[in-house]
Amino acid sequence: MLVIVRRCVQGATSRIRAVAVLVTGVGYIGAALATSLLDDGVQVVGLENGYCTPLAALDPLRTSPEFTLIEGDVANPTDVARAMEAVLALSADPPVVYHLAAQPSAAIAVRDPDYTERANLVGARVVLQAAKEHGLTVVFGGSFRVYGDEVTGQTITEDTPYGRIGDLAHLSKLYVEQLARTIGGLFVSVRLGVVYGLGPVIKTDPPFMTVPNVFTSRAIRGEILEVFDDRPVGFIHLEDAVQALLVAADFAEPSDPWQVVNAVTEVVTIGQVAQHVQRVGQAHNTFVRVNGASSEPATFSVESRLPDSGFTQSRSMGEALGAVWDYFAAGPAEPSA
Repeated sequence: MLVIVRRCVQGATSRIRAVAVLVTGVGYIGAALATSLLDDGVQVVGLENGYCTPLAALDPLRTSPEFTLIEGDVANPTDVARAMEAVLALSADPPVVYHLAAQPSAAIAVRDPDYTERANLVGARVVLQAAKEHGLTVVFGGSFRVYGDEVTGQTITEDTPYGRIGDLAHLSKLYVEQLARTIGGLFVSVRLGVVYGLGPVIKTDPPFMTVPNVFTSRAIRGEILEVFDDRPVGFIHLEDAVQALLVAADFAEPSDPWQVVNAVTEVVTIGQVAQHVQRVGQAHNTFVRVNGASSEPATFSVESRLPDSGFTQSRSMGEALGAVWDYFAAGPAEPSA
């Protein structure tokens, strides 16, 4: 089940961190990244429009004098310029741009393709062009889904070709990677698996929740966990996703400016996710019913260059869902935005 396979390289580098960073999209992943950076004394400028993360959810970050929130639209060049100016003013050293601003939901992409295209396509172009103008490295929150929906039986490396992608939200990740080639500049795409776990901002609106979190929420409300498509999926805990984004900055090199790295720590079937939640329920004296889970094991593996820069997995799904259970058990009975 453990799927990151280290390909050893002599002279692996240490983590590189800037004195100041810009985080576009201070949501589920972005808020966790910003929190980690602030804890390490890094100054953070965040650009957020409040589309799927209420701005009030960022109040804990705003208590830090090292955090500056720019309320604005990532597809608006004026707003991006304001955010760039704010972070450039903080340090003489070049800041890193962590580009995480995107509409992440496949379901919302069907319902609102215009917004998805504006945020995910136009927004990426505006950020990449601004970063190139200022000579800044962009670390992009990409997706493992660029390899396609059918990877069964394969060992996926960073050299594996793109596959067929079935929705606009994830197709946009492929577009951004290739757009970065066209625009130029230092760029690293972190091809994240499905991110789950407890963080400073937790989505409670089902279209924006990932499978482990939404299954846990449903189980607490007494719902049956229905598994309609019991296929293997690449996952990564939120804390590990943050570590992967930070480590990925090591791969930015002027001699080879376009880089991609895989960030998946477990391959688990959807049915196995439901069974993990079922076991957590048992530990909390709660019966959780699961329908449709098969006994088939996960059937692909992933190799990554991240361990060459010091990345190590810190959380597994079996260990981490207890905290997610406790969070939703203490919250409202019905999910809200």
